[in-house]
Amino acid sequence: MRKFRFAALMMAVLLTVTALTPAALAEEASGTETSGAAEATPTPAPVQPEEGFVCETLTEPNSKSIFMVSLDTGTVVFTMNPDERLPMASLTKIMTYIVTCETVDDLMNTRTTVPASVAEELEGTGSSLAEIQTGEEFTIYELLNLMMVPSGNDAALTLAKYVDGLNIAAGEDGAAYDENGDGLMSFVELMNRKAAELGCTNTHFMNPHGLHDENHYTTAREMAAITEFALTLPYFSEITSQTSYTQPPTNLTSEARTVTTTNRMLVETAEEHYTYATGIKTGSLNESGYCIAASASYDGYSYLCICLGSPYLDADGNHIDYHGEMYDAATLFRWALTSIENKTIVTDGDLIGEVDLKYVWNKDRIQVVAKGNVTAMLPTDLDESSIKMTLSLPDAVKAPVAKGDEVGTATYTYKGEVLAEVPLVAAESVERSEIIQTIEQGKEIITSPWFLITAGAILVLLVVYIALAVLMNRKRRKMRRVKKYRDL
Repeated sequence: MRKFRFAALMMAVLLTVTALTPAALAEEASGTETSGAAEATPTPAPVQPEEGFVCETLTEPNSKSIFMVSLDTGTVVFTMNPDERLPMASLTKIMTYIVTCETVDDLMNTRTTVPASVAEELEGTGSSLAEIQTGEEFTIYELLNLMMVPSGNDAALTLAKYVDGLNIAAGEDGAAYDENGDGLMSFVELMNRKAAELGCTNTHFMNPHGLHDENHYTTAREMAAITEFALTLPYFSEITSQTSYTQPPTNLTSEARTVTTTNRMLVETAEEHYTYATGIKTGSLNESGYCIAASASYDGYSYLCICLGSPYLDADGNHIDYHGEMYDAATLFRWALTSIENKTIVTDGDLIGEVDLKYVWNKDRIQVVAKGNVTAMLPTDLDESSIKMTLSLPDAVKAPVAKGDEVGTATYTYKGEVLAEVPLVAAESVERSEIIQTIEQGKEIITSPWFLITAGAILVLLVVYIALAVLMNRKRRKMRRVKKYRDL
């Protein structure tokens, strides 16, 4: 009996220890202390954008500067230091594409030969290359692929020299030359001229490939404007969306060769891959860090995101193989594609308000409605009461009024930013009553300041006249009495 009790006691102790052990291990794994509460790690706050909306998931961006815009509506959805001048590295090639495309009429059939000066100028620069050879012949279209997909500086320089040759052959005095007549600078001048045409005041180019120069810079906002324009040009979207490009045999090579993209967001096997990425261009240098102009599309929505200045070197000057700019862009794309939508603010014909009418029988007011449909990019979970409407309407409108006549405007704002200004028009036609008009005009005349002033002046003159008449009459009577007295 004693042995049974002892065994039961030992079993109870064993079960108690077994039950407590997982709890103790769990406390250790979570950092919980039984003697006091552990300090909670503060959750990083999301970046507060200068324009656009708050991205709750972007708390510690890698990039120095970000600009994100809707390609559908032009709405700026997120910015961070968007106007800071920064190096752009190979994003330069987007402008090189633009200038080439606007200069060469037939991209598919125009051919050029790689000059010896290309290899000479790029020697020792550590350039990214498409491995084209001196004397090798390509179409301009092929060179555009070799420039944009593997980011070939040699292809970019070849294109610049070809375009420069066209300018010299054309003999357009001053049209494409710098003060020294330098051929390369003439192409660069075309780049800067185009940037100015696009409204870029904080962008300056010194070369067609993006190798570092203190005077070679842009901003995220202006690079977005440049990229948006490039997206309208032939083949640009097609070329920059490729994960690879196969160059057919040339006069110097008997076999086709394939080059791969530098944009890992497009590559399914890359850690940086983003499913809905659609392309454009990367750039990287010690001085510029990692840069990207990235686009993405999903469910009818398309965005462009420019990220500049993600770290390329660590504190010891060693290369970092971490594309923070791509992770920033992917984070913003995921957020925008799930958290922002194009909402209808007002629909054509929506009743907005009423305005007093003048000169009409049995009708005191007329309804005004919105003219046109207005939409805006806004957060999906938006509280509609946060959209404010301000009306600009006259105190009254005078008949006759035709249906559709503009009466005023409605301005819609969200967090102080104007979303839209909508014309307001009459919802119906109203005829004028001539009798009412005459009566009302009479009232207006009688109550007008000028009438009151004039009437007042006449009244004053009348009073003065009467007073003078009374005085004159009194004087005459007095004179008659004096005369009568003298005659006696």
